[in-house]
Amino acid sequence: MNKEFEKRLNLLEIAHRQLITKPNEVTDIGNGVFDRYKNPVLTAAHTPLFWRYDLNPETNPYLMERFGINAAFNAGAIKLNGKYLVVARIEGADRKSFFAVAESEDGSSNFTFWEYPVELPETTEP
Repeated sequence: MNKEFEKRLNLLEIAHRQLITKPNEVTDIGNGVFDRYKNPVLTAAHTPLFWRYDLNPETNPYLMERFGINAAFNAGAIKLNGKYLVVARIEGADRKSFFAVAESEDGSSNFTFWEYPVELPETTEP
């Protein structure tokens, strides 16, 4: 592995870890029923690095992004077994979408995606 690849990968990993472990703060005022938070709970940058980058220095020596992700949309959330799960619609740079699950202990910060996106079997019914 070349030094530039290692250095870039290390910087990407640090930035990603800082993002997904950053505590979210309640803003000064909500609407009286629920709180509003300073940061979005889930963004495209929360997606795992290995979804966006080929982490093999042999096939991607400049560590260029292979799969651009535009956005992560909250398609639904639930509290299950003490964790908050968000099923997000992930939109790629090509405007094609897939679903993925992210989880958090508190429901407002530290969301991490499961290793693989949701696999939806194709049916004969549209």
